[in-house]
Amino acid sequence: MAVRLNLHLVRHGRTQWNEERRYLGHEDQGALMEGLEQLLPLREEFRSRHVAKVYCSDLLRCRQTLNCILSDLHMPGIINEVELGSVIPGVCYDRKLRELDFGDWEGKTYEDLKENAAYRRWIDNPGTVTPPSGESWPSFCSRIEVFLAEMYQDMKGLLSMQEGPAILLESESESESESAGHDTETQPGVLDMDVLVVTHGGVIRQIAAATLPDTEFWATSVSPGEVLQLQLAWDGARWRGVRVNE
Repeated sequence: MAVRLNLHLVRHGRTQWNEERRYLGHEDQGALMEGLEQLLPLREEFRSRHVAKVYCSDLLRCRQTLNCILSDLHMPGIINEVELGSVIPGVCYDRKLRELDFGDWEGKTYEDLKENAAYRRWIDNPGTVTPPSGESWPSFCSRIEVFLAEMYQDMKGLLSMQEGPAILLESESESESESAGHDTETQPGVLDMDVLVVTHGGVIRQIAAATLPDTEFWATSVSPGEVLQLQLAWDGARWRGVRVNE
């Protein structure tokens, strides 16, 4: 049976360095409380979906974002700070979903670096320059490709289970899903699978560039706390598809 993957890419909630427009890569900074509160509408969004698999960057701001999305719908606000950073059983926390490591440029702003010749070359063509003590562009792109390939293997594993795809998150009823405006019909011989990924802006851009035809890295913009939804199919070598939301 063919699989049509509905991939929901959530960028983590806003951080202090996001507010200050500082480069934030592997620095393990948590999200602002206001940024997490802006995520609360996503709880309702994912309550009405069957989610077959959840992936999350292992960094704190992404763990907090995921826990906020999956927190008790009946609570008026977010869960306490300790629980926000906790690990959820069944979720795949993956270092490959981390943001690019900006090395010595971590925490710097454009104004701090604009006179740096290497930085200027990196802005123009990141594939030709590596941030000092940071991660090369080919290394970053390579780990995203590995993640996508591993995700395909995970989907194959779910399909091979005798009971069908494992459902980590279950909607309360199909009627709620329909009333929420989600299309529950599938094409004959095609299995729709929803996958949630909580990660970082650069990772989302690179996943889009790797899966959407004629899409450059900088063509995709997702603000903190926003979702990019892609509909993908495996073509025998890679995931290819279209963007669903604007």
